[in-house]
Amino acid sequence: MKILFLACAALVIQLFLFLCTGSVIMRVRGKEEYSLSSALLLGYVSYFGIFEVVCLLSEVFLLPLRTLALIMAVFAGGAILLGLVCGYRNWTQSMNSLRYRLKLHGPVFIAVLFALAASVLFVLLYSDASADSGWYVGTSATALATNTIGRFDPSTGERILRFQARYALSCYPYHSAVICSLIRGLPVIVQARSVMSVINVLVSFIAVYSLGRVMFPDKAQGTGKIRSIKDRPGSVTRRRADLFTVAVFFLNVLSSTIYLPGIFLFDRSYEGKALILNVVLVMVLALSIQIWRDEEDTEHSYRTLFWVMAAGVCFSASSIMALVLAMSAILPALALRGKWNQLPGLILSCVPVLSWAAVYYLMQHGTIVLRTWR
Repeated sequence: MKILFLACAALVIQLFLFLCTGSVIMRVRGKEEYSLSSALLLGYVSYFGIFEVVCLLSEVFLLPLRTLALIMAVFAGGAILLGLVCGYRNWTQSMNSLRYRLKLHGPVFIAVLFALAASVLFVLLYSDASADSGWYVGTSATALATNTIGRFDPSTGERILRFQARYALSCYPYHSAVICSLIRGLPVIVQARSVMSVINVLVSFIAVYSLGRVMFPDKAQGTGKIRSIKDRPGSVTRRRADLFTVAVFFLNVLSSTIYLPGIFLFDRSYEGKALILNVVLVMVLALSIQIWRDEEDTEHSYRTLFWVMAAGVCFSASSIMALVLAMSAILPALALRGKWNQLPGLILSCVPVLSWAAVYYLMQHGTIVLRTWR
């Protein structure tokens, strides 16, 4: 019962932290339509982008895990306080208009909730004893037990003499160690395999829904009278996005090989690669479509793309795929419209992955050598 209580507390605290972080960023940007789901999604990728920088610096300078946990605790406290100041009014308005917005969604939204509940239940009940599962949980548990970051091999317990680029540059597994260091008594395997799996599935659904909103924009409103809730602004795009989300859910359920995203979403939701496939690439595609449609006001899209890229670096070395997708999707739009003045914005938004690729290449070829004991 104690572990269940701690797990629920960890789930609520982390979701609230992501919501507050996103609310602060949206407030700083200004002139942006606020929604709870958008704030949570933005806060999720922003948090892990920041965590990647802080954790990587702590790793390079051989700081103990408790120091990293203290830094992130201070950051979380500040983000929550600022989030309460910046987001309280928006949260109140969102809750007051909840009934109206549910009417805009219509009955299909019930199917979305059912699909989300089924996905959450599956990842909670699914048991995985694979080597990947052992490595992710082992990395977090080893860091917590030894009070170090990346200095011991989680498979053998032996000391690592040099940081390996493939594992050292993606710090996502250490997030679970930090949470368990702050919430004493919460087992690492529960945080890594259950709590984060639930959060990752929820964020994935929000990302797919956001992609649906971009793919199926609202129909132009005529001059006639609005005779039903279906004719109100925002209703069409919401209902289409709901149907799209349910369709993607069934596609994932019917996935039967490792080459489709469903296997990663349901069976390997604890892995960083699953987040690349089901969150990062989905958001990159949504932002690319938004840039194609909005020829002028692309500043917010590029800023969000920056955080998505930063989070991708934290999740997995597979973040290079996000760079490929962004370049192949956005560059043609700039070329066709002759908007080459937006090229610096695109490059700056991809700096996290470009920097990771450069450091990875130098470490792989021995130009940069980071020793774990000195």
